[in-house]
Amino acid sequence: MKLTFRTKLILSFLSIITIPVIITLLLINLATMHIKNDPEIIRFSKIELRFQKIIDSVTQNYFNIQNYDEFYTLINPVLKETGCRLQVIDNSGRLLFDSEDRESSLHNRILKVKISDGFALNLEEDLNGMNQYSFPIKIDDKIVGSIIIQYDLDMLPPKVLHKVILYIGGSYMLGLISLVALIILLSWLISRSILVPLGELNSAIQSISQGNLDFTINYNRNDELGRLCQAFELMRRKLKESLEKQNMYENSRKTIIASISHDLRTPIASIKGYVEALQDGVARDPEKFNRYLNIIKDKTDKLDRLIDDLFHFAQIELGKLHMDFKVQNSRVMLEEILAPFEAEAQNGLLQLIVQRPLPQVYVKADSKRISQVIDNIIENSRRYIPNNGQIVVGAKISGPFLEVFIKDNGEGVAPEDLPHIFESFYRGEKSRSQNYGGIGLGLAICKHIIEEHGGRIWAESIKGQGTTLYFTLPIVNE
Repeated sequence: MKLTFRTKLILSFLSIITIPVIITLLLINLATMHIKNDPEIIRFSKIELRFQKIIDSVTQNYFNIQNYDEFYTLINPVLKETGCRLQVIDNSGRLLFDSEDRESSLHNRILKVKISDGFALNLEEDLNGMNQYSFPIKIDDKIVGSIIIQYDLDMLPPKVLHKVILYIGGSYMLGLISLVALIILLSWLISRSILVPLGELNSAIQSISQGNLDFTINYNRNDELGRLCQAFELMRRKLKESLEKQNMYENSRKTIIASISHDLRTPIASIKGYVEALQDGVARDPEKFNRYLNIIKDKTDKLDRLIDDLFHFAQIELGKLHMDFKVQNSRVMLEEILAPFEAEAQNGLLQLIVQRPLPQVYVKADSKRISQVIDNIIENSRRYIPNNGQIVVGAKISGPFLEVFIKDNGEGVAPEDLPHIFESFYRGEKSRSQNYGGIGLGLAICKHIIEEHGGRIWAESIKGQGTTLYFTLPIVNE
């Protein structure tokens, strides 16, 4: 599950509060269990059992109580275990034995006591914070006296006190250590989750300020800073693409200028040369004069086509190449487009064959632009076919498309050039020869026009056997 930075902060603060408390409680519980199972503490805590041993010992040796020393010897081992003070009095308050006052015991001093149901409370002693317990002495079911035990419960034995402090204090100390460790760990994690992306962003900004866009921001976590880094990375890629496209356009512009300069200068130079020859009277016979004029006309036509291609390319680049789509009968449209080419072919060296009948379906097309496509393809084929070459035009229905093909028996296109012939200003090495003409825009314009119609254009070619160009137009209902 991906956590946002806000959620991480909230969970961190909750963890800092709850986890140390839980750890401390668990440690205290563990310490309590240790305290309960510690032999020394158990021995200390079983006061009542030791009191019972004192009571039993006093009861068993009660008849020797008049002999202080003997009674003391018998009772002393039990008293040492507890460190308490023992007083034994009879029912009248007469002191029979005092573990810490032998003289008073021997003189059976009368103590000021409060006796109730066999339980006696010594009213004379200043207990000074000590606890005083009283138990009746029963012999043959008769209460013959009372046992008074004075014991300081607050004065724990050093070992017991040390262990209790160790267990309880250690629990709190470990809880505090866990709190500090948790604060350090979470602070490191949170600071890392902030400093790492900020470091990448800072490095990215410095790289961009130095004009370097060849880097990648790798921080892609699904939190606020991660999304900021991803947005910055997207901005970097867009900026890089924009600069690359700008450089490409700049290079393309330079290429266009160079190509246009070359392709315009060549026919103009030829025209100028032939015009000067005519002015100088070089062509003295009518046949030579007419041949010069035909050459000038041919060069002028090439210039006109170059200018048309440049104009249409400029319109495509500006997105202003207008399309006048209308539903057309494909047979009627193609017959109208091909008729001028057939008439022209009858008077020239080109053999144009139209495979009839042409399919009769309806397509939504701009007949003027389709005519421009066919004109560009045929003109392109003309450049690469030999004298008396052949161009075959046909069409068929291919699924939801009308497929038109134009096949020539020219020299074909090299395999390495075929994938690029629809790119703007692309010409194979041989096509750069002045003998072929063109600036590499005709097929690029065809591709744009066909794609605007929703169709596809492609080429198949075998080197030395000719080239076939196909394009499709979507069939529509009448």
